Amino acid sequence: MKGTTKKLLSLLMAIIITVGAMTAFGFSAAENDDAEPVAAEEIVEENGMADNGELAPVAVEPGTEAPAEAPTEAPTEAPTEEPTEEPEPVVGKVRNLSRDSYESDACLLNWDPVEGASGYYVYYLNADNHKNFSKFADVKTNSCLVKPLRQGTQYHFKVSAYIEYKGRIIEGEKTLKKTATQPAKVTGVTKWRSSDVLEMEWDRNDKATGYRIYRTEGGGKEVLYKTIRGNRNTTYTESGVKGGRVYKFRVKAFRELYDTSYSSDAGVMTFMGGLCGPDYSITSRLGRVNLTWRANPYATHYEVFMSTSPDNSTFVKQFTTPRLYYNTQKLTVGKTYYFRIRPIYKSGSSTIEGTSNKKSQKITDRAYGDYVGSTYIEISIDQQHMWAYKSGKQIASTEVVTGNQGNCDTPKGYYSINNKSRNIYLSGDGYSSFVNYWMAFIGSSYGIHDASWRSEFGNPIYKGNGSHGCVNTPYSAVQTIYNNIPTGTPVIIY
Repeated sequence: MKGTTKKLLSLLMAIIITVGAMTAFGFSAAENDDAEPVAAEEIVEENGMADNGELAPVAVEPGTEAPAEAPTEAPTEAPTEEPTEEPEPVVGKVRNLSRDSYESDACLLNWDPVEGASGYYVYYLNADNHKNFSKFADVKTNSCLVKPLRQGTQYHFKVSAYIEYKGRIIEGEKTLKKTATQPAKVTGVTKWRSSDVLEMEWDRNDKATGYRIYRTEGGGKEVLYKTIRGNRNTTYTESGVKGGRVYKFRVKAFRELYDTSYSSDAGVMTFMGGLCGPDYSITSRLGRVNLTWRANPYATHYEVFMSTSPDNSTFVKQFTTPRLYYNTQKLTVGKTYYFRIRPIYKSGSSTIEGTSNKKSQKITDRAYGDYVGSTYIEISIDQQHMWAYKSGKQIASTEVVTGNQGNCDTPKGYYSINNKSRNIYLSGDGYSSFVNYWMAFIGSSYGIHDASWRSEFGNPIYKGNGSHGCVNTPYSAVQTIYNNIPTGTPVIIY
């Protein structure tokens, strides 16, 4: 009996060991998870002997599998890849940056569009005065007008493209352009002489490298006539000029930088050889100034300028006339005034201005050293003109014909009306003339009267066809004077 029990126990132990090993290596009696469970065998555990001396059997409940050991290796999961970041976009470089306008206060920049760019930054630097760039603009197109800038100044520009990416700006490489603005237009071009020598002057441009002078003579072709290096010499003189010939000059300032000559707009001056200021006399009598000049052979008209200062910039044009004289209105007694007379040549719509010379005169209310008063007659031989004043008010202004120059000259001086008559005959050696109005101022030989035999009055009739010494006056003017001027009125002849 003992032998049989031992055999049974040995067999049972072998079964237990085999089942445990299979469980440890994950083997299953079922071929798949859907197979029916296999009922475990009865397992007898050695836990003492029964009363009859045999091992007490350990019951295993039907339908219960033997516990399996936990697997020694963790189950293998599919590997997970890390997410890959999207690379930053690359911003292209601006190419073919150019300056496409030539002005003194602006630069127009253009460049090739950059693919994908959201916009462009434009930077600038005044390379004459500064070292650091400043941002000028953010533009959306491939063009930018940079303004205002300083004239004749070197500027450096940088332009870069940028892209807006995930809420931030990515800026590309900057492209550099070195250039300069044009010098400002030449100003203040002034004539000083226009005789057989032409002389001109202009305002200095302190940014210029120098000046170029272009000349046209007559109707010929314009040529680059002279280049002046440096910006301090602002005058030019041309000698050997032909009288009556037209010369045109254009003056440009230039600045040379980066193998480029930046040039300004031109100041222009036109001359006529010999069209220079006339010699003239200037006097003050009776509270005003009388100007009389000689004719210029090339002038058609004359301009009279006046100022209370010798400063050339303060002169104001008073009158333009083809005559050879000018008389001011009443001026401030005791004050000095300055005058210029400039000849001009007019032909159709073309006008050429000559040069002028300056004179001054202090105002006096006297004539020939004597006080005159507010009622008087004034006669200018050179101007062949007469004015009449009553109580300070001008009542007549008229051209006249005085004594024939050279043999019957009207006497100059301070006189007065000594006799007035109507409808009389004036007689002399070989003549007898009827006049309606007669006002004598030197005895009965010299006087003011009408002259019905004349159809014209004024310059230059008295040079060859003058009177016998009297002052021939148009009828309407002498009538006004006769009716308003009493005997004893001063007559000032000069």
